Amino acid sequence: MKARAFTLIELLVSMTIVSILLIVMVTITGQTSAVWRDTTGKSNQFREARNAFEAISRNLAQATLNTYYDYYAADGSSRKASDPATFVPASYGRQSELRFQSGEASTLVGGAVATFPGQALFFQAPLGFTKAADNAGLENLINTWGYYLEFREDSDRPAYMPGTKRHRFRLMEFMEPTESLQVYQQPNQWLQTVAGGANSHVIASNIICLTFLPKLPSQGPAGDLRVDPDGNRLSPAYAYDSTTVGQAASGAELNSRHQLPPVVEVIMVAIDEPSAVRLEQGGSPPDFGLGTLFKDATPARRKSDLQTLETTLANMKVNYRVFSTEVSLRGARWSREQAN
Repeated sequence: MKARAFTLIELLVSMTIVSILLIVMVTITGQTSAVWRDTTGKSNQFREARNAFEAISRNLAQATLNTYYDYYAADGSSRKASDPATFVPASYGRQSELRFQSGEASTLVGGAVATFPGQALFFQAPLGFTKAADNAGLENLINTWGYYLEFREDSDRPAYMPGTKRHRFRLMEFMEPTESLQVYQQPNQWLQTVAGGANSHVIASNIICLTFLPKLPSQGPAGDLRVDPDGNRLSPAYAYDSTTVGQAASGAELNSRHQLPPVVEVIMVAIDEPSAVRLEQGGSPPDFGLGTLFKDATPARRKSDLQTLETTLANMKVNYRVFSTEVSLRGARWSREQAN
């Protein structure tokens, strides 16, 4: 029986098919590797921002005012230990020595808008931070905490590291230890040690936008005035101060005096380091058009402001990421019983 072998043409065709398959496999592998490297690179770029955002959400949820009820005089002043004999009670209502305040960072921190852009938020919470050895292990000590943006150089870099200092937008965390609480010592100047103080440190770089919107719950019993589906009745311009009545003129249910907002919407926008390097202008911050954004908290304006910022970043060919969440404050017990 005569054995049959492959012809030269058949071998050439087979080799061609195998070569095509190898090329396709190499191409697919290369593309997959490129996508993996790109995805991993982006994930690493924003890891610091993501960790910082989670820290904000975690710590903010523990905010407290430790509210109690006591007497007020006819002029609205509260009873003090120094005037028990002369104090004449006229009304009874909420009181607290602690504070919760949000608003323009430049106003709260005290500085130029270009240096302290966007919004800031400060509050007290039982976070247990202390620098006193005798207080070690007391995990529920009250601290003043806060977050704001600052355009600054990387002054945290050790002196032995070479290179020119880089100016970036940086997310700052303010941590005031229990034994140094200014809210008790100087209530009207409780934030005076924030800017440039030893209690502030960088927790993330290249954060270009930070907003805080105190809100009432968006859902609840029908007809309950403490429910706000639009989310702008409590802080129509984003600002909130627990020592004032706030928007109470529009309704007793909006009285913010000595009350924590039930919910705070937090939005943070981060850019990657390569984009920051490309936009770097020494000590001058890049202009992202934020000067006119996030002033009006109506739903349509909130949405359009974020879209405007994203469009600006896309046109500038900036790689960015938006972090957004709503933080429920565990210590909030919103009431409309007190009208002033």
